[in-house]
Amino acid sequence: MFTKSAIAASMLLGLGLVISANLEAGGSYQKQNWGIAQPTHFYGGASLGLANQGEFEEGTTAAGKLYGGVKLNRLFGAEFGYMKLGEVESTALEGRLSTNLKSDTSAFYAAGLGYLPVAPNLELMGKLGAISWSQDSSKEIPLIEERSSQSETGISPLLGVGAQYRVGQNMHLRGEWERAFSAGAADTEFETDVDLFTLGVTFSTL
Repeated sequence: MFTKSAIAASMLLGLGLVISANLEAGGSYQKQNWGIAQPTHFYGGASLGLANQGEFEEGTTAAGKLYGGVKLNRLFGAEFGYMKLGEVESTALEGRLSTNLKSDTSAFYAAGLGYLPVAPNLELMGKLGAISWSQDSSKEIPLIEERSSQSETGISPLLGVGAQYRVGQNMHLRGEWERAFSAGAADTEFETDVDLFTLGVTFSTL
């Protein structure tokens, strides 16, 4: 079993090297001053857009994120960032009493990225990772003037797709859709999937 796995891994590695070599054919492999091969570069950026937390009636809010990462080659990279997902509201019934629910969520995330070049300055992106979310929530029953609040943290899966277009030597425009699954206090009215739609600008090292 180990031998078969080793052979399969070696074949996949060899295929990856062949693909990478073909993609880089004709390119420069000169080293930068810090000793990293030219195809590897670091980047950072910011995006603004909308977040939708589907379990809330008023679940769509302005949102944004800051991010940075490393693109290892034309196909793969890694990214870290901070998301502000906004404050949302909803109403529910607590017994027979109307209850107001509020939730304010933010998150840090880490993800691996895959890139697919489709044109000279355009590439598609896929993202898979996790978010570490923080949620401040409150529940209020106006009729009896009862209010409670709580703060919760947790980790949820993150999935995303997008595209980026190169508009300068080290500048890209980026559009993304990302989904965090089951963010918020588990098994409560505050647990929800979160969809994040953003447009942003990315700056990278040369």
